Amino acid sequence: MNKTNDVVVIGAGIIGCAIANRLAGAGFHVTVIDQAQPCLEASWAAAGMLAPHAEMAHSIAAPLHRLMLESNKLYPGFIHDLLQETGMEIGFQQHGSLMVARGYQESRLLAGIFERALAAGIPAEVLTAEEVRQRQSHLAANIETGVFFPGDSHVDNRMLCKSLLTAAGNRGVEFNFDTPVVNFKKKSGRIAAALTPSGLVQADTFIITAGAWSGNILKSLGLEISLRPIRGQMVELAVEPQFLLPLIHSSNCYIVPWSGGRTLVGATMENVGFDKTVTADGVKHLLDAATSVVPALGKSSVTRMWAGLRPDTSDNLPILGRTHISNLILATGHFRNGILLAPITAQLISELVTGQESSFALSPFRADRF
Repeated sequence: MNKTNDVVVIGAGIIGCAIANRLAGAGFHVTVIDQAQPCLEASWAAAGMLAPHAEMAHSIAAPLHRLMLESNKLYPGFIHDLLQETGMEIGFQQHGSLMVARGYQESRLLAGIFERALAAGIPAEVLTAEEVRQRQSHLAANIETGVFFPGDSHVDNRMLCKSLLTAAGNRGVEFNFDTPVVNFKKKSGRIAAALTPSGLVQADTFIITAGAWSGNILKSLGLEISLRPIRGQMVELAVEPQFLLPLIHSSNCYIVPWSGGRTLVGATMENVGFDKTVTADGVKHLLDAATSVVPALGKSSVTRMWAGLRPDTSDNLPILGRTHISNLILATGHFRNGILLAPITAQLISELVTGQESSFALSPFRADRF
């Protein structure tokens, strides 16, 4: 591994793979290093939602919402290109999302989300209780109102990761898995090489995309960033035949329906450190929340349960851009939107590496904002 690359990407989740694939397509020699196997952390644990409009319920900052909207626009082309390159189906479902509310407080919150959507020019449709049930007859009787966002969609994130790995490999990206970066060699304010158990990996540019583990890697460079892992537990149900469509969001959970009966319920938000334990309390919370919205799910069998660690920052914004180390770029801290933000992140980081003018203002996402 004692070789020089144009770019070394540290972290092989969806963000790292999307960046590597794009840079390789631009003619760069890229090596990706990961301490474990590719896409088996947050990228694998996710539900694959592409729902920037429904995300407004989480009071996200305006710059992040604009970034999400831009990435959502890129997704059809992103999927099309991967399909052309690999021939692999990715499970891209464009059925919109339905937010539902019960009681006065939830209904008022949903009304506010609808008003913000209208002000931003986002297509949305407010629904009465009767209209909600016309769209989804299995909803609980106490659902009082809803908002439908036709522009939301979802993708099979695991198939997407496999497709990106294949595409990047076809373009000559070299992957080194089960290969932790234990330190760096620095020279004249730059990183000269990453030190791994297999040897030194040299590059002109280093990009850290290691999700919740990015902070640990950066400490060896003397950099402190505000990053923490947030556990998200998930439950998979078998629903045969599948009677749910589209995505459903309530105040306590989301429900992601797939063909073949695979239905995901997520996700908890737990600040418990690097702990991916699936707990009885977490599973109970998700099942109670799902069946309170769709009572018929109570008769479904539980097929799998898992947890992932999402990389969160103190202001819930990702970290994108260069650092005071001249050849170090960060692309991390995507929290609960890593799948959605993969296309725009790959585009923006590629623009930095190639010296192009940025197509989106990166100032709100700078690492030195902390």
